[in-house]
Amino acid sequence: MAPPSPEDREIFRNFLSNNGKSRLVVTSHRKTDVDGLACAYAMHRILPESVIATDELDENAKALVERLDIQVLPLRELDRKEYAGLLVVDTAAYTLLEPAKQWKILLVIDHHHPQGRDMKSDAFIVDDKSPSTAEIIAALLPEIDKETAFALACAVISDTARFKSGRVETFETLARLMKICGATYHELLEVAEPEARADVKMAILKACQRVSVVYSGGLVIATSEVGSNESDAAQVLSEAADVAFVASWKDRERETRISARARKSVSIELNEVMKDVGISLGGNGGGHPKAAGATVKVHTQEALARCVEALQARMENPGCASEQ
Repeated sequence: MAPPSPEDREIFRNFLSNNGKSRLVVTSHRKTDVDGLACAYAMHRILPESVIATDELDENAKALVERLDIQVLPLRELDRKEYAGLLVVDTAAYTLLEPAKQWKILLVIDHHHPQGRDMKSDAFIVDDKSPSTAEIIAALLPEIDKETAFALACAVISDTARFKSGRVETFETLARLMKICGATYHELLEVAEPEARADVKMAILKACQRVSVVYSGGLVIATSEVGSNESDAAQVLSEAADVAFVASWKDRERETRISARARKSVSIELNEVMKDVGISLGGNGGGHPKAAGATVKVHTQEALARCVEALQARMENPGCASEQ
């Protein structure tokens, strides 16, 4: 395991010392995934007065909730006056956690690149070289029980896409967690990547039906639109294309969410591309070099066209952002 810096260890110790008995809300980004939920659960286990709250879980996170019987409250329905503040894991962007703007944030623990990082917090622990937030928290926790180890192990598997973005420390972390929880890799994988529901499969197949393809700069670029599950669809399309952008219009929020995925051979960093797209279209974006996203204030077709333009601009001039 990559050891946290002395500064991060000190921040973590001070946070636990000052807030160990406080009534806190532990939360993560919108449509919380396995990494976000597992990290929230891990912190909840060592903060006995805390609650886990988020307004939406993705399908894989729901499987972890069922496996460990995790109680998750709706964040938007909580009374801020009843809590000392927020502990935010796996994001540092208000775009991905809009309700956090109304809260006092005590600590952020995250592994994403700095693009789009705009949260205001008393303290930050960020390692953008870590392929998951779970790996950071596993290294910080003084003790890990069986249930926490199971959750964090699932998160490591899920957020690295079965180790596509893993490093030496990732395998060391997983081996340690597996020894603690006593689960086999197959048992963990069943929760980290459960069988997709029929409606998710339908959303992915519809994305395939609607796909448009552009060949530019030696890359096959696929774009598509879906009603939901844009990240799942983008992941599937990127298995065939070099880069995939999938957009979904959210009528309630009046915004488009874009998921971007790239094959490991692609040198352009998608977090930079999504930052360009988000800023230019009234939103925000970021993520990882091979898996990123953005939220923008235009409809899907305009958003997807902008994604292709921003990628092409990065290919032509990798060191500069595309024109705004």
